[in-house]
Amino acid sequence: MRRSVLMISSLMMLMACGGKKAQTDSTDAVIADSTVTDSAAVVIENPYDFEAIAKAIEGCEYLENFSHGVARVKKDGKNFYIDLHGNIVEEPKVEEDPDRLTCEYKDGKYGYKDSKGNVVIPFKFHFAHDFSDGMAIVVNESGEVGYINTKGELAIPYQYDTMAESDGNDFHEGLCAVVVDGSHEWVSYIDKTGKLAFEGVFSYGGDFSEGLAAVKTTGENARSGYIDHDGKMVIELPDGWWGRKFTDGVAQTQKVDSCYIIDKTGKRLFKVNNEITYTGDDIRYSEGLAVVYGKGKYEMKRGFMDKTGRITFCQE
Repeated sequence: MRRSVLMISSLMMLMACGGKKAQTDSTDAVIADSTVTDSAAVVIENPYDFEAIAKAIEGCEYLENFSHGVARVKKDGKNFYIDLHGNIVEEPKVEEDPDRLTCEYKDGKYGYKDSKGNVVIPFKFHFAHDFSDGMAIVVNESGEVGYINTKGELAIPYQYDTMAESDGNDFHEGLCAVVVDGSHEWVSYIDKTGKLAFEGVFSYGGDFSEGLAAVKTTGENARSGYIDHDGKMVIELPDGWWGRKFTDGVAQTQKVDSCYIIDKTGKRLFKVNNEITYTGDDIRYSEGLAVVYGKGKYEMKRGFMDKTGRITFCQE
C-alpha cells in the first residue's frame, strides 16, 4: 500500500471563495452578493424567513445545517433549536436506526457493533470505515482494500492496493470510486458486485449525490465536471475549475480563490461573497440554506447563506 490509509482523515487545503460585497438596508450582520451571472432573474421560493433567522442567531457560537425544519444553535454555552422562521422550538426527537452498525477500534483491530452495543462483526480488520449505502471499506494486514456487506461478508475481495481519496471511496447511490492505477492514483467506479459501472478513468472521482459525481478526467486535455450514473459528463466546468458534491439541488464550484454556486443544469447562480472561508468540508445546502464560516471582519463567525448569495453571520 503506497500511502497510509489514514490519509483519508487528513485536512484539505484551506480554500476561500471570492466575490463582491454589497450593502443591505438591515444590520451589517447580513450581507448580500449581487453577482448573479445570468441576465435572467433567479427566482427561488424561500421556505424560510431569512431576516428572522438572522435575528435568532445573533451572538451565537455555533450553528448546524437545517434538518427536518430545525437547526441547532449554541449561545452562551447552551444549545437551543430554531425553525425556518427563527422561532425557538423544542429539541427534535431523533429515532435511532436499530439496524445501524458502528465501526469501532479495539485491541489494534476494527469491528462493528449494533445499536445495542453488541459485536456483530468481529474486530479483525486492520482498518475499516462506517457503513455507507450498505457497504463498508475494509483493509487487511497486507494493506489491500476490499468491501464488506452488513452481514460481514467480503462482498468485494481485497484487490485494491490503496484507497481513493476520502471524497469518493464510500458507496453512494450504488457506486463507489476505487483506485485502478496505483502509480497515478487514478480511479474508476464500481457497483456493489465489484464490476466496473461504466468505462472511464479519472484523476479525481467524488461521491455520487443527487445522481451526479464531480470528476476530473486524465491526460493532457483533462476536463472537470459532473458525470451521471452512466459515466456521461453532463456538466462540464471551465478549464481549471473543479466541483464539489450536489446538495439540495446546488453545488460549489471553484478555481483557486473564486467560487460559484451552480444548479444541476450547470447554470451559475451567484459568485460567493469574499467574506466566506472554509476548511475541509464544502458548502453544503439543506432546506435552502448552508452553514458558512466568515473571515476578515467576520473572522470566527458562523452564519447561513441562501441560494441567492445572501449571508447572515452571528454578531455580538
